[in-house]
Amino acid sequence: MVWGLVGLIYAPLFLGLLTIFRELGLGHAAFIPAAALASAVGAAFYGARQVAITGTVVGVTLSALLFLAVPQSVGLWSVVALATLVGAGVGWWVDFPDRCSLQVPAKAIAGLSTGALCGGLLALVEPLHPFSFGAAGTLAFLVSANGVLYVATVPWWVGLAARHGRRHCDIVEAGVVALLAGTVASGLWLAAVPLMNVAETSLSLAMVSLGNDLPSALFGGVLGGAVGGVLLEVFGFRWVHDV
Repeated sequence: MVWGLVGLIYAPLFLGLLTIFRELGLGHAAFIPAAALASAVGAAFYGARQVAITGTVVGVTLSALLFLAVPQSVGLWSVVALATLVGAGVGWWVDFPDRCSLQVPAKAIAGLSTGALCGGLLALVEPLHPFSFGAAGTLAFLVSANGVLYVATVPWWVGLAARHGRRHCDIVEAGVVALLAGTVASGLWLAAVPLMNVAETSLSLAMVSLGNDLPSALFGGVLGGAVGGVLLEVFGFRWVHDV
């Protein structure tokens, strides 16, 4: 049930990121950054401590202030860039507790790594097929395979962070807060565009079409999460919160 909920959260985030990177012209390679970022964000929220909360607050606050101040001239990348920069500064400046500092960022990096690996596999295989992969199958594979890889590798990342102590913690914290702030800000921009009288772009039109794929993506995410959870239980993996 827990991993099914993880898939439910992962699916719309991945689908939105995939659309953005395809609009940037990455083609099949769009799977790599989309899966990596969605996995990193999901891992940070799954760790759910101060680092993740801080990144979310920065992204929500900055994007909301920009929408209120200059709603007609706020572009996606200006929102993302500003939220990322401010998030990096906050992550560098704030001194988080050791448990938060050493575990949640390490889990986010583990998610980023396994997500990029699974996304890279999809990017290599999709061109060999006559049709593009459907949303349900893509999400079912990503959530299940990526989930198992993440749980299998996260103890190594956590142990690596613990061995290095505080030496690189400020850098990692800044990166994780920046990642979450930028991602949250981009999500709010995509949700707010239809409510603001801005000129239609290829990206905004592409985001409108996501509604057609979202139900099947959610189904695939939940199914993949359930399958991944069963595999983790059968093979006796530790709960991530116990790492």
